[in-house]
Formats: sequence, C-alpha cells, structure tokens
Amino acid sequence: ALISSWKKGNTMPFIYDTVWDLIKLVDYLTKRKDIDPARIGITGISLGGMHSWFAAFADTRYAVAAPIIGVQGFRWAIENNKWQARVDSIKPVFEQARIDLGKNAIDEEVVEKVWERIAPGLASRFDSPYTVPAIAPRPLLIANGAEDPRCPLPGLEVPVRRATKAYEDAHRSQNFKFTAEPGIAHQLTSLMVKESSDWFDKFL
Repeated sequence: ALISSWKKGNTMPFIYDTVWDLIKLVDYLTKRKDIDPARIGITGISLGGMHSWFAAFADTRYAVAAPIIGVQGFRWAIENNKWQARVDSIKPVFEQARIDLGKNAIDEEVVEKVWERIAPGLASRFDSPYTVPAIAPRPLLIANGAEDPRCPLPGLEVPVRRATKAYEDAHRSQNFKFTAEPGIAHQLTSLMVKESSDWFDKFL
C-alpha cells in the first residue's frame, strides 16, 4: 500500500487514512446511547501512537489522548540526519523511491519526497511542533523512551516547549505531561501502560 501511495499518490495509508477511519469511528461512538460523548479517549503504541496523536489533533471529540512511543519530529529528523530508524521501519517504500529518483542510496531528499507524497505536510505544517500544541487544552500525555531512535528526544524539544506554553496560556498546565523513560528505546513498558491508564482514570 505504501509503495502504491508513492507511485500513484491517490491514497495515504501512512497515518492519514487511518486517522480518517478514527474520525468516522468517533462519529459512530457519539451516536451510541451507551457511550458518553464527552468521555472518549484515545491511545496507541508506535504507529498507533501516531494515529492517536493525529486523531486528537484532527478531532476535538477525542477528549483525552495518550500516544505512546509515537510522537516525533519529522522535520527535525531530516535536518539532523536522524531519520534512519524511522525509515527502516517501512524501508521498502523508501527503496522504491530511491530507485525512481535515480539515487544510489536513501538520503534526506528521498526521505522528504516520500513523506510529502504519502503524507503531505507530515514534515511541515502537520509536524509535531504545530499539531501537538493544537491539542490544548484537552488532556494530553506523551509517553516515549529516552533512547528511542525512531522518536529522538531532541526532536521533541520544540513541540514539548510549544505545547507547555499552549497549556499554560489556556490555564490548563495540569492537562499536559511528557515523559521520556530513561534507558528505554522503541518499546512499550509497564510504566508507560500504568501512566496512560492513570491518565485516563484522572481525566475520563
């Protein structure tokens, strides 16, 4: 699906199509009589963490969000040569793009062109420095590993700083929390599970 998206540009299976599904899901959930529409939360792990991040940005009906090992800085990674781990997670589409672009190796240009083709705006206007603060003032927990090569910690400095300010400006500082578990790479831990569960218990 990703290679087809790169070739044809008529689908967006990396993040956006699933976020659309999540918008339609909340359409359904809010119509159910057994569900309180004001108490719908969303979480996910890795790619699911990206989905929950973008769904919360796109649809305010998600009252609480807790993306786990998913939030990252796509533009930062390109500019700081830290894109390799993320690219390796879906490498075939980048290899195909490299071939189509006549490159001997995957480089920053290939990475940028793939992101813009399969998920327009992912490394620009929809990147974390813009979309994470936009979730304010709704409760948002971002749980990452401090050594995660797919979500490098330095790439989150700007979005976390901007989000902190957005929540402060809304007088809801308690609604935002960012954790980077020491010594943890791209993996789910029991602490992340507990923190996200506690987050939903607190706000839902």
